Amino acid sequence: MTTEQLLTECKKGLNIPVTSTHFDGVLTQKILAVQGYAMNAGALASRLESGLGVGLIVMGVADLWNLQGGEIKFSPAFHTILTQIACASLVTE
Repeated sequence: MTTEQLLTECKKGLNIPVTSTHFDGVLTQKILAVQGYAMNAGALASRLESGLGVGLIVMGVADLWNLQGGEIKFSPAFHTILTQIACASLVTE
């Protein structure tokens, strides 16, 4: 899934009009940060393109979107799903 497609999904998840471009820059930064965080935790890029992976990215962006200044915090649900994706990434098919 492209960053542009993920941007659309994140806008839907945050109830931002899909046609609005006002927050595209900051949302794209958050998408890239969540992807990098997940990959550093062991998630394969191919797993992040699955339905569960897209849901993880949207959830992570929403978690970062709702932060107070100077705070970095992902929800427990984000970490649970990330763990599942990272473990599944260890499995060779």
